[in-house]
Amino acid sequence: MFSGENRQLLTRRGVVSVTALAALGLDRVRPAHAATDEPPNAGLVKAAQAEGTLNYYHNSDIDTTSRWTAAFTKVYGVATKNTRLPSYPLYDRWLNEERVGRHVGDLIQITDPTLLSAAAKQGFIASYTPAGGAQIASGLKEEGLWYALTVDYMGIGYNGDKVTPAEEKLIHDMGWDSLADPRWKGRFGTATPASGGSSYAFCYMFLDALKDRYGEAWFRKLAANAPDIYASKAPLFERLAAGEYAIMDQGSQGTLTDLYLKGAPVRWAFPAPTPAAVTAQSISAKAPHPNAARLFQEWSVTAESESLWLSLVAAGASRGDVTDPRKRDHKDWFAESWFADPTVLYDAYLKDPAFADPKKPVIARWNDIFGYQGGRKG
Repeated sequence: MFSGENRQLLTRRGVVSVTALAALGLDRVRPAHAATDEPPNAGLVKAAQAEGTLNYYHNSDIDTTSRWTAAFTKVYGVATKNTRLPSYPLYDRWLNEERVGRHVGDLIQITDPTLLSAAAKQGFIASYTPAGGAQIASGLKEEGLWYALTVDYMGIGYNGDKVTPAEEKLIHDMGWDSLADPRWKGRFGTATPASGGSSYAFCYMFLDALKDRYGEAWFRKLAANAPDIYASKAPLFERLAAGEYAIMDQGSQGTLTDLYLKGAPVRWAFPAPTPAAVTAQSISAKAPHPNAARLFQEWSVTAESESLWLSLVAAGASRGDVTDPRKRDHKDWFAESWFADPTVLYDAYLKDPAFADPKKPVIARWNDIFGYQGGRKG
């Protein structure tokens, strides 16, 4: 297992040592405790309770999110109506509604915060600074506009019952190059980069940031293995767990650990560099329940809220004073011989103007390589 002290971050300027990770919010070797946040303004709480409800647009798993938002409702008595879609379809829906004056979503949570920054420039994001935002590192927020709730790592997911010991060794030894091995033909699933920010960041890393090492040539090798293609990663994870596939790329740790805790024979590896996907949240400028939305934003970035989220699904915390006690206690997947933390993280796309291009050109390039025209292929 790699130690936390060996972790590095890949940026446009190269690889940053673990000393610099803390400044970017990606070093999570912290004491297993959470600070106590000051309670929100009593006037805000009263106004939110008078509104009584809020509409939450989110990308995260529907069951996990429902359990998380239920805690908010229990504390403040404000009900939430949760609407879940993959990030890009969700963002398109929300943005189109805002443009035509049909204001439905009070908050939007997606995995491509560059879109939230772009929407803010058009006047669609409210400017609001929650008190707990001060505890989120500067690399994981745009002050007053969006705040990261969690950081997820994407690696190679595989079904331990569907790979041989030699194949498992290949995955860990060869890393990303193992995906191009022809042995996976007919045993491999993937998702289109149009499904959301995490998938787009994954494909962008190989097609743009690491084009000299991987690029289109590498993706064409993957395409030669004729993987089944999904418009959303959620059913892909389910089918990996069920044994329909031996392996998948874009393996988000949060979803894989949830399946692992339910008893599925899933495992994962984090080749270097490992894309770090940020789940970020903003308030709609024309939120129909503006006080409830602001109260929810306040609660979302508290240590208590983030600790609850980490108890429901594995992810990296966005606050420096919150950590997963399972790592401290060496439990669950942290105790598995096959598990190792990522050693090199890639999040430079968050500040990359090319990644923020609203046309998302990587989607068309990827679709052309894989011969994908929409829906499920395979």
